[in-house]
Amino acid sequence: MMKRKLFALFTALTLCAALLAGCGGSSSAGTASSAPASEAASEAASGAAEARTGAENGAPDLDAAVSALLEANPISNQFEIAAMNIEYDFMLAAEDVVSYKGVKSNDNGDAGLVLVIQPAEGRAEAICEALDTYKQDQVAFYGNYAEFGQAQANVQNAIISGSDSLVVMLIASNECTSDAAALSAAVDDVMNAQ
Repeated sequence: MMKRKLFALFTALTLCAALLAGCGGSSSAGTASSAPASEAASEAASGAAEARTGAENGAPDLDAAVSALLEANPISNQFEIAAMNIEYDFMLAAEDVVSYKGVKSNDNGDAGLVLVIQPAEGRAEAICEALDTYKQDQVAFYGNYAEFGQAQANVQNAIISGSDSLVVMLIASNECTSDAAALSAAVDDVMNAQ
């Protein structure tokens, strides 16, 4: 009987040690092993959203427009706008967008954004309306936080401009707030170049 109790105790201790070893380990090892999986999942989600929208991010014919706008409105800590953002953040319909390119700030409290879209034929107005809705949603969001007053003001003054061949949305980064005339001129230059 004593042998059974010792064997059960030894087995229980062995299982506890195995559980602790499985749950422990350094955080860098856990991060390294989970990073490829999360990157793969992110790429798969982005690819699926891109397939649904039919849009292409970074179309070469939009590079010059985005570069010109970023020169006037440098965005800190840039986050590339992906197909998932086009569909879920900006609520743009798949059939409305041929291609797009853009970045937004990934800094807390900085709403800076540069987005250039090639609309499908006859869909520029619908895209502008969706971007205006995004603008109003962001104004409301930043209005919930007193410390983000500058970002809210920048979103309220966002520039949305559209033509049959191009739609542009620009939100000043916190660094470029005071230069509204230069930002407006940069958008005009991009639109006139089309």
